[in-house]
Amino acid sequence: MQRFIKIICFSLFTATFLLAQPIRENSFAQKLEAAQTAEAQYNYFGALEWYEEVYDEVRQNSGRKSNPEVKKYALKIAELNYRVRDYARAEKSLKKILDKDEDNLFSDWRYIYGMTLKANAKYSDALKEFNKVISLSENEDIIKKAEFEIEGIQLLEGIEPNVETAIGPLDASINSPSAEYSPRESGDGEFYYASLNRKSIIQPGEEDDDEYHAKIYLASKDKEGKLEDGDALDQNVNRIGFHNAHVAFSRDGRTMYFTRVQMVGTETTSSKLMVSYKKDSGWSAATMLPTVNGDWLSKQPAVGQLFGKDVLFFVSDMEGGLGRFDIYYSNINSDGSFSSPVNLGENINTAGDELTPFYYEGTLYFSTDGRPTIGGMDIYYSLWDGTEWSVGENMGLGYNSSYDDLGLSMAEEGGRGYFLSNRPTDKKKKLRSKTCCDDIFAFNIRTIVIDLLAIVVNENDEPLNGATIKLENLSDPINYPTDMKFNSLGNEFQFLLDSDFKYKATITSSGYYPDSINFNTAGILDNYTIKKKITLKAMPVEEEIEVTETVTTNEPIRLNNIYYDFDDDAILEDAEKDLTFLYDLMNEYPTLVIELSSHTDSQGPARYNEDLSQRRANSARQWLLNQGIKKNRIEAVGYGEKRILNQCKNRVPCTDDEHRVNRRTEFKIIGGPKSIEITRTVTKPANK
Repeated sequence: MQRFIKIICFSLFTATFLLAQPIRENSFAQKLEAAQTAEAQYNYFGALEWYEEVYDEVRQNSGRKSNPEVKKYALKIAELNYRVRDYARAEKSLKKILDKDEDNLFSDWRYIYGMTLKANAKYSDALKEFNKVISLSENEDIIKKAEFEIEGIQLLEGIEPNVETAIGPLDASINSPSAEYSPRESGDGEFYYASLNRKSIIQPGEEDDDEYHAKIYLASKDKEGKLEDGDALDQNVNRIGFHNAHVAFSRDGRTMYFTRVQMVGTETTSSKLMVSYKKDSGWSAATMLPTVNGDWLSKQPAVGQLFGKDVLFFVSDMEGGLGRFDIYYSNINSDGSFSSPVNLGENINTAGDELTPFYYEGTLYFSTDGRPTIGGMDIYYSLWDGTEWSVGENMGLGYNSSYDDLGLSMAEEGGRGYFLSNRPTDKKKKLRSKTCCDDIFAFNIRTIVIDLLAIVVNENDEPLNGATIKLENLSDPINYPTDMKFNSLGNEFQFLLDSDFKYKATITSSGYYPDSINFNTAGILDNYTIKKKITLKAMPVEEEIEVTETVTTNEPIRLNNIYYDFDDDAILEDAEKDLTFLYDLMNEYPTLVIELSSHTDSQGPARYNEDLSQRRANSARQWLLNQGIKKNRIEAVGYGEKRILNQCKNRVPCTDDEHRVNRRTEFKIIGGPKSIEITRTVTKPANK
């Protein structure tokens, strides 16, 4: 197996360029062929849809989850979810299979499972899986990859925390549901970036539509310095029929270099470096650069200085490199010509991929997966001493996360800048998952640092690893969004704070009662660390037991595992347990007719919530229909926010967990038997 993430993120663009495929009525053989063809063409979104159709048909015909064919296609779907960076779905799917793999038939899949755990910041669980790979696998290549990933996780023990750096996503007007690229400030302070600017996955046939192509945008700043919506540059730069991205500027801001890409379907056929010059009327018609372009892919330019000369750094897969994509440089001559490309060497380039170079005052920032990383791609830096580059070093936490982090650039004055990441945030616009696509993040290095150091222990005052802390700014929650951190390898947490604000930290850990602390930073005007030790009390041990109960007509039965994300009608993975229970029940009582109802929380307009709940009820009903239940046996009803179970009605402040209680699905008997017996699994305190 390969390190699958390279294929989607480390190509010229990201997974949002992959095509979805409409589902049609086809035979099983046609569906399987369509799935395999889409996968071979790197059309992973399309392949996912087809393989899900294949999986549903195989499962319906086999009637058993343990059927080898069912597992085969379940693993394929998990693999594809990983490739499109839907780590949450991939993890859940793999966990269900591997937890029951007592004979170690799927030991090599534990590498992919470990990668999903790592991406979801479950580092201690990931370490266990990588060690299992080393002990169980007979594939030397996979063993080496697992050992390499362990090195990356071990970086966390001594990595730079960067507490002084404030980091957050740019305003939503810039970040779209699809991916953004190359955030840059030009020499005169203008902000440029590139984006597909889409709200949906590309469908076949849209490749011929200009809206399918990435464009370079210029975003102006308002009087307060905040970025406004970007405007696409004209056709001199954004040539129709091509993807245009990855901008870089000369020191005076008058020369712009960028990447122009042509694709056939999902295959990159050409990637060239272009140049355009700023005139009074705007940017000139772009022309192709000499020397740095050739019979290879060239992309992601950056301007810098070496040996007293201006140079152009760029990424290429030309022959003679150390990996698939290496970083090169060429001298920029006064007549507009370029010297032959020079590879930056093994202190920077590796057998993996090096991407998105950016030069600032003797430092080269770049991203790599060829060195140990705490995520997928990590941001590294290397120093130029006048004759050679230092060995690349990891930028540390904040800049890097358990996800993909790349494309760092600095503003002209230093101390602030931008980078790209697919890490999820509260306000992230979701295309397919919260981690599929890269957003632009801004960072600002503080001169005065106020921070929280929280230490979590158990009742015996022992370190409690694996806790989560959610930090809320109570004074200004709109401009200072909630920050959340999970530490699977330790019990210490650090958060950057601002002066003169009230804060609340909520601490949770599996098997322990949650706790919270309130504090403020009033009057703190110099460097200061607020230290807090939080003791969590263990919950009573619970055990699962089966109970049998009689259910009569019109008595609502809550399906506890069918929940939904806010403002979404997609059924979460945990729903399968309850839907399977309901499927088995309807087979046991073949005349049973039910009302399947869905309910929302009170957030949002009532009419919209009613429509959302109807779509959710339809989703649950469709799952059962796909298993072979007849349409006339299920009535799907959406009640919206009419039946709130707790205090969280309109204008009552509640947490998302409290709201989530109301986002539920229920069923009741409306036809057939007057009463039925159901056996369900419930939890109760274990006997001591």
